[in-house]
Amino acid sequence: MNTVGSDFDVGAFIHISTASGSLVGRRRGAVIAFKGIPYAKPPVGALRWRPPQRAPRWQGVRPALDLGPAPIQELPPRSSLLYRLNNDDSRALVMSEDCLYLNVWSPEPSPGTNLPVLVWIHGGANKTGHGGQDLFDGSRLAARGIVVVTVNMRLGALGFLALPELAAEDSKGASGNYGAQDVVAALDWVQDNIASFGGDVTRVTIAGNSVGAATVTHLMAAPAARGLFRAALGQSLSGIFRPELRMATQAEAAERGRTAVSSLGRSIEQLRDLPATAFVPIASQGIIVDGRLLSEDTTDVFIAGRQARIPLLVGWNADEGSLYASPSAVDDLKLELHSEQAQSMLKQVYPYAYDKDGHGDRRALVGDRRFVYPVWRWARTHAETTGCPTWVYKFEHLPPLPDELPPPPDGGAGYGTFHTAELPYAWDNLGVRPWAWSDSDHVMAKNLADTWGRFVATGDPNGNGLPKWDQFDSSHEHHLMVFGTTTKPGFASRREAFDIFDSMYFRTKQ
Repeated sequence: MNTVGSDFDVGAFIHISTASGSLVGRRRGAVIAFKGIPYAKPPVGALRWRPPQRAPRWQGVRPALDLGPAPIQELPPRSSLLYRLNNDDSRALVMSEDCLYLNVWSPEPSPGTNLPVLVWIHGGANKTGHGGQDLFDGSRLAARGIVVVTVNMRLGALGFLALPELAAEDSKGASGNYGAQDVVAALDWVQDNIASFGGDVTRVTIAGNSVGAATVTHLMAAPAARGLFRAALGQSLSGIFRPELRMATQAEAAERGRTAVSSLGRSIEQLRDLPATAFVPIASQGIIVDGRLLSEDTTDVFIAGRQARIPLLVGWNADEGSLYASPSAVDDLKLELHSEQAQSMLKQVYPYAYDKDGHGDRRALVGDRRFVYPVWRWARTHAETTGCPTWVYKFEHLPPLPDELPPPPDGGAGYGTFHTAELPYAWDNLGVRPWAWSDSDHVMAKNLADTWGRFVATGDPNGNGLPKWDQFDSSHEHHLMVFGTTTKPGFASRREAFDIFDSMYFRTKQ
C-alpha cells in the first residue's frame, strides 16, 4: 500500500484518523471525499467464496483519493440505455476480484458533529454495477448535511455461488450470499468508523435501487444486520413476493451451483485457482436461505412481522416495464400465470397485453408484475405487520434521453420514465450525463434529493414545502406521493391488479 508522509500538502486535502487507520482524502468546498477505503480483506485465493474478513488496521497514512477497483463483471451493451445511464466512457473501468472498497462523502466535520448517514447499495441484478459509479457521487447529497457511503460487493458467481463443498467448509454449513454478506461487513465498518467522518452510528439509513432495493429487503429480515441501521429506502424492486426469484434453500442452490460450474473444475481448489474472469458467464442465483445470513425466506419473515421495525420509504417509476416488455417476457408471464382464471382477470386490467401491438398494456403488465406489485406489497406488509411509518412514491417525471438509442424491446414509442430513471434526480447528479436537461429537470432533482435527504435525516420525508405525505396504512394504502410535472399526492395506477396478484401469490404464503 502506498502511504503519504506527515508533510503532505493539506490545502486541498484532509487527514482523518479512524479505527481502521489514518486516511487522506480530498476537500472540495465544504465537502470532503474519501475513496477506495478497504472494509474487508481482498476476497482472493483461499478467501474466494468465504464470508468477508475484517480488513487489518493499516500503518501510516493511506491515500483515499481514488476509487478502488470495481467487481469483476460483464457490462451491458454500450448502445443500451442502461449502459449509457450508468457508465462514464471518459475513463476506463478498472475491475478486480480485489474489490471490497467503499467511498465516503461528508460535510467537513467539526467537534461534536453527529450527522445522519446514508449507505447506498447499487443495482445491476447482482451482476453489474459498483459503488464508484459517477452517478452515485455523494458530493451533492453530502452538501445537504448527510454522510454518504457507497459500497462495492462481490457480484455474479464470485458473490453468490453455492456448492456442497463450500458449505462443508463453513462453520454454519452455508454457502452463497457472499455479496450480501459483504454489505453487512460494510455496515459493520460504518459502525466502527463513520463517527470519524462526523456520522452518527444511531442514524444510519440503508438504501438501494433495483436489486439493491431487494437487498435492503433481505437485510431488514437478516438477524446479522439487526441494529446496523435505523431506516430503509427502496427504489423500484423488493425481495419479496416474486415467485420467479423464490428464495432457494441451501441444498437447492448448491445443486444448481454444481451444475453451473461442472465444466470448470472438479474441486474447490481447482476452482479457486481459475482466473476470476472465468466465472463471469456463470449465472448468478442471487440471495438464498443459506443458514448464515438468512435462516428463512424473507417473505415469511415479513408476513410474521419479524423484520426490522424501522421507518420505510419505497416506490417505483411510471414505466418500469419499458426496458423488459419483450414478447418473450409476456410469454414467460403466461407460463407463470398457469391459471386461466388469473389470465382472464388480468385481461380486464391489461386487455391488449397479449396482442402484437399492445405495447402500452404489455409494458404495464410486465412492469407491474416484476417491479411495482412487489414494492407495493413490501410497503403494505411492513406497515400492517409492524405499524412502523411507511411511505410510498411514484416517479413519473419524464427524463431526456441520449441520441441513437435502440428501440424499446416492446416496439413501443420511447422508454417513458424507465426503470432507474429516477437515479440522477435522487442524487442531484444530472451533470454527470450530457443529456438535454431542462430547468424542470433541475427543479425535480433538487426536490427529490431534498426529500430523500429529509428521510435520511429524520426518518420522515415530510417538510420543506412538500405537500403533506400521508403514511401508507390500511386506511391510506392507495395514497402515495407522485413526483411528476408537479409533486402532489396521488394514487396507484391499476390498483385492482394488485388484488389479482395477491390472490395468486400472497395468500399462498399465509
